[in-house]
Amino acid sequence: MQFQFSFKHMDSSSSLESYAEAKLTEKISKFVTKPIEAHVFFSVTKQEHFAHLHLRAGDGFTTDVDSKSGDMYSSIDLMADKLESQLKKHKEKLKNHKGSKSPVRLVSDFEEAEGQLDEAVDAADIIKYETARKRVAR
Repeated sequence: MQFQFSFKHMDSSSSLESYAEAKLTEKISKFVTKPIEAHVFFSVTKQEHFAHLHLRAGDGFTTDVDSKSGDMYSSIDLMADKLESQLKKHKEKLKNHKGSKSPVRLVSDFEEAEGQLDEAVDAADIIKYETARKRVAR
């Protein structure tokens, strides 16, 4: 994982960089397995401390996370929490994605053709029927 840090209106701090890297690596490693590039941007305006993260994962997934608070370390914590929720949401979308074409026929198709079967039924057809029936029952 590659990190880049940028600072605006503040001095660079290695402790701040290491803290941000540790927090973000902890959250990212739970959800992403491919190599990642992360650019973290720190900024101070009057009394507000901003932290911005641009994350690019190896599978083409890109996200931006912003946070602000009165302390830079709490901004990093907020940013890490927001990142975790976004990554979790993205992972659930990928996990629950269903294709448009299903090889399993619907239960209603089987019920309509129930009396019309003149040939022997395969075990594979029975498995497909049971799978479709369970899907509709949910």
